[in-house]
Amino acid sequence: MTSIWAATAGPEPGPTKTLDRDVTTDVLVIGGGMAGMLCAYMLTQAGCPCVVAEAKRVGSGVTQNTTAKVTAQHGLIYDQIIKREGTEKARRYYEANQAAVEGLRELARAVPCDFEDRTAYVYAEGTPENLERELSAYERLGIPHQVISEAPVPVANRGALGMEGQAQFNPLKLLYGLMPAVDVYEHAFVTGVDGNTAHTDHGSITADHVVFATHYPLVNIPGLYFMKLHQERSYALALQGVPPVDGMYIGEGGGFSFRTYQDYLLIGGGGHRTGQGPTPDEGYAKIRRFVGQTYEQPAERYAWATQDCMSLDKMPYIGVHRAANPRWYVATGFSKWGMTGSFVAAQAIADLILRGESAVEDLFSPRRSMLHPSLFSNLGVSAVDLVKPGKRCSHMGCSLAHNDVEDSWDCPCHGSRFDEAGNVLDGPATKPIDVGDAGKHAGGRTGQVGRRGRRAGPCGWRHAAPGRGPAQASRRLARRRTVLPPTPSLSPW
Repeated sequence: MTSIWAATAGPEPGPTKTLDRDVTTDVLVIGGGMAGMLCAYMLTQAGCPCVVAEAKRVGSGVTQNTTAKVTAQHGLIYDQIIKREGTEKARRYYEANQAAVEGLRELARAVPCDFEDRTAYVYAEGTPENLERELSAYERLGIPHQVISEAPVPVANRGALGMEGQAQFNPLKLLYGLMPAVDVYEHAFVTGVDGNTAHTDHGSITADHVVFATHYPLVNIPGLYFMKLHQERSYALALQGVPPVDGMYIGEGGGFSFRTYQDYLLIGGGGHRTGQGPTPDEGYAKIRRFVGQTYEQPAERYAWATQDCMSLDKMPYIGVHRAANPRWYVATGFSKWGMTGSFVAAQAIADLILRGESAVEDLFSPRRSMLHPSLFSNLGVSAVDLVKPGKRCSHMGCSLAHNDVEDSWDCPCHGSRFDEAGNVLDGPATKPIDVGDAGKHAGGRTGQVGRRGRRAGPCGWRHAAPGRGPAQASRRLARRRTVLPPTPSLSPW
């Protein structure tokens, strides 16, 4: 099924490049979604030679299947952060994500992408106590807000808390606008990383710094990401012939999401853990049943599903991948809020590469405490599915469940998905599964992760090579890139 963004963004700017030889650069970004492309763009604008390796097409993964809300309102997270981490970290979380809203707004002035200002709302379907606690958090943090007694959505509710100054857009239009300014290799599926060399079936890419922007990290056993993350599916429909809504709305406890795009109403929901559903009360069926009960003559135009990486504490993992590889970086665990999360990650990782530090490094550190209830849930699911009989996942051997709605084999442990022929749809798996004759020709293999000597280059605060500094890099890049306005310096960092 096709998302509304893929259907309306138009063709990619061409021509695009394919990898047919070994390449050496200063920074390799693995993954051409929102986080990877923004990071590569920021580095390129700073004069740092950078290459993106994208397994399929730019934006063809999770980015094209988002609901594309550009907001620092991430459910009811601020009350939770204050209770767990204190007021100061909650304020920094808000400031970082609101700076991402402003950064995307500034980019959208140069790259037309249907960017529209909106207020984001969380509405209460049950008692309003949780909303009242979040309101207290907003007041404590000084977040501009509004309270309405009833959200104008076709769901019974007890009011809504709005965050002002947020936005919505078409994410693929933004990425396509950035592509001429970024050195991208498409159809370059990275099968493994050996030291600072990434391997594909068509050549290798060696870099001084490697950024894993692959949604679920390609290298995930070192760093314990297989314990820190689980994945969830969620679903969306785009409708015509139904009333629009003024703003962006989401239910506080996993209720339906509403927003408009042009003359479409987008409704999202029906989510579940990957590999555990959808049941008849989840997925597309839940949304379609609601639509049929709510609207007289709805016209369904697009339907799509997405995959979200969920962290243990609902805050993303951004920064150095692990201590043993200080020039590996990761951006993952956006927990359903990947548009602002991607910008925060891109800025933070670019700062780490260029200056050796980021003001949010401690806030989003992948090495922060893992002691959260979700850890034990993740371990429990893995323990059950590692011994459960059935078809095995090629990642770590968990038992797969068949998803009858999407005709896929899904892993409940870590979220890998495979089509009916056994080919990988979603990672962390990198090689196919054997489904009999249909899967025998499916390609892919897993490379070995190790360490190798590092090459010096101009990108980074620790080293510099003669004749390869930022000025020389800028002259080289100018011969082959379209220059967009500089990335805005709007962050409070």
